[in-house]
Amino acid sequence: MSDFDNIGKLMHLKLTDIEPGEKFSESEFIIKAAAETVLEADGRNWIPVIIKEIGDYQYQVVSNHFVYAVAQQAKLERVWCIVILPESQSIEQAKILAREVLPKVNLNTASQDTILAALKYLISEPSSALKSVDPILATNRIVESNRKSWSNFNPILTLKCGITKGKKLDALAKVFFVSALPPLPPPEIVSIKSASRDEVFTRLSYLSKSQIDGFEAIDIEKSSDVIFSASKGKWKSLNPISQLECGIVPTKIKALKKVFSL
Repeated sequence: MSDFDNIGKLMHLKLTDIEPGEKFSESEFIIKAAAETVLEADGRNWIPVIIKEIGDYQYQVVSNHFVYAVAQQAKLERVWCIVILPESQSIEQAKILAREVLPKVNLNTASQDTILAALKYLISEPSSALKSVDPILATNRIVESNRKSWSNFNPILTLKCGITKGKKLDALAKVFFVSALPPLPPPEIVSIKSASRDEVFTRLSYLSKSQIDGFEAIDIEKSSDVIFSASKGKWKSLNPISQLECGIVPTKIKALKKVFSL
């Protein structure tokens, strides 16, 4: 049997063909009471166990461990299951959807709304170390920072947003992780006089995405249109760009030299 023959199928499998997965603990009362409800429903578990295929007619639980424990308590001969891909990403998703683990988001790239929602969640927890933190202030300070290059949470300590070293900073790891993206490779330098509109846009986008000299705050579409349309025949330097009213001031000309020549 191929590892992928049964992916996505709802299957009524022998309980003896399914191995337990990770260790699972729950109140004996809860499991026994749930088992009674399954028996009252003619032994049918309406919430399936999530399993992966580990061999010919052999499976292992990867999520909904509670349902598997209940099926064992009820001494079911067969249990309804769904087979998923044995990949770590698929298994992690199943655990998140079953609320067996908390989802985590990359703080390097998370949106403002996602960061705010995550901080509000942490603050709302009983005995949260972040109770005194203003989630809106903290979110704004994080979003405004150069977080794309962070390799840990320590830069947050310099933001003066109420998150201090120790329990407050450590609490972030419950819903956040950091995974800095590798720096973008710089595009080939092209002549500003002969560059196409797309070439201008590509190079300004590089400066923006790399957050070089504040280019991320510039309207790249508008700047590309203005620069491309300008009469550049008599230019002897890149300095005239600062006079085009495209958002690029004299202090940003140095950055342009990274991607443009005359």
